[in-house]
Amino acid sequence: MILRSIVESLRSQSWGVAFVELLIVVVGVFIGLQVDTWNKARSEAELREQVIGALATYLADTRGVQERVIAEIESGLASWESAMANGNRPPPYFFRHTGSDTAPDMWSTFEQMQLNDLFDPVTLFDLAFFFSELDGVGRKYIRYVTFVEDEILPGTISDEDIFYDKNGRLKAKFQANMDRLREQSQENLRLIQWADCLVYRLEAKRTFDQSCLRVDHHLDGMGGKLN
Repeated sequence: MILRSIVESLRSQSWGVAFVELLIVVVGVFIGLQVDTWNKARSEAELREQVIGALATYLADTRGVQERVIAEIESGLASWESAMANGNRPPPYFFRHTGSDTAPDMWSTFEQMQLNDLFDPVTLFDLAFFFSELDGVGRKYIRYVTFVEDEILPGTISDEDIFYDKNGRLKAKFQANMDRLREQSQENLRLIQWADCLVYRLEAKRTFDQSCLRVDHHLDGMGGKLN
C-alpha cells in the first residue's frame, strides 16, 4: 500500500508526500532490521550464559573429584611410608576409583553448542586444551590401574610375598607403579589450578590475550587470574 501511494504521489508530482512516505518505508525497514539484531544478540547472550553455567558447573565438579582423589592418594602413600618406616612390609599402596575410571566426555557435547560464536579464540583454545589434557590424564590412569589389577591385586591374596626382594626392598616395578600414582596426584593438582583459571575467565565477561595453559607456577593464588 505504501509503495503504491509513493508511486501515485510521484505521478502527481507530490514530491513532499512521496519523500515522507519513502522515509517511512526506510525507517520501518531499519527498525525491523535493528529489532532482529537486538533479538539475535539477546539470544546469543542467553545461550552464552547457559553454556558458561554448564561449563563452570562441570569444572567445579571435576575440581571436587580431583581434590578428593589427591587427599586419598596423599593419605594412602603417607600410611604406606609410615608402615615401612616401622619395619613392616605392606603391599604397595594403590588407588582405584569407584565407578568409571575416566571422566565423562563432555567436550564433544559442548562442541555442538556453536562455541565459536560465543567465546574468543584464546578461551576456545584453553577449553579445548583443558579437556584434551583431562582425557590424556585419564588414559594415564587407565595404564596405572591396569597394572594394579594385573600385578598387585593378585599378590594381595597370595600366600607368597611377591612384592619384595630377598633384601626386603620393594621390587622396582611396584615402586615405579607407586611413583606413577604420585605423578597422577600432581597432574590432578595442575588440572585443579587450570580449572580455576578457566572458571574465572568464563565468568569475567571479557576477552584475554594470553592462555591459561598449564601456568600453575604463574597463577596468583586467587583463582588463576592471569591477564
